[in-house]
Amino acid sequence: MHSVPPYQDEELFQLLKRNNRKGFELLYKQEFITVFYFIRRFVSNHQVAEDITTETFLKLYARLEDFSNMTGIRTFLYRTAKNASLNYLRDNRRHEEHHEQLIYLLEQVNEDAYAEQQLTASIYQYIYEEIEKLSPQLKKVFIMAYIEDYSNEEISQELGINNQSVRNSKARALSQIRLAMIARKDYGLFLLWLTLKFSMN
Repeated sequence: MHSVPPYQDEELFQLLKRNNRKGFELLYKQEFITVFYFIRRFVSNHQVAEDITTETFLKLYARLEDFSNMTGIRTFLYRTAKNASLNYLRDNRRHEEHHEQLIYLLEQVNEDAYAEQQLTASIYQYIYEEIEKLSPQLKKVFIMAYIEDYSNEEISQELGINNQSVRNSKARALSQIRLAMIARKDYGLFLLWLTLKFSMN
């Protein structure tokens, strides 16, 4: 994943205009996580969601000169991400549980909903910043459990630790992130993240 201190829209857009490559690298790092979690709400496979996100930004890069502001850029990102997700679900409909419902939900997403979707994804970015501060073991368990949707048994087998250790690590990681979000006065976002996370499963 990618995390970078956010630039103001006008500042970032001017960088894109003056130096496409440098500006695009900053845009990619700043916006990747929000687009990724927009896609991840509909595409269950973590790697596929990352691939679609990357492809979305590559399509944007080829058309950077077509845009006059960041609003247009973000609209393009979300529209492209939505269409790519729809194509993936349709091509893999026999392998995706609840694909009809997901396709219906994606088809209902219009430009008026992009701001709301971006806000939702931004919440994940705040959470991810705290995940990066966990110890290597807790970080790995947390990502596998809550980002990649591994079961306790799968984590246990993958990491070579017992099931109780997995449960303990998940609890410690959640506790540390909860305390960190309280300290930065973002606990409400943490609760919202939990609600969104478990509503997806």
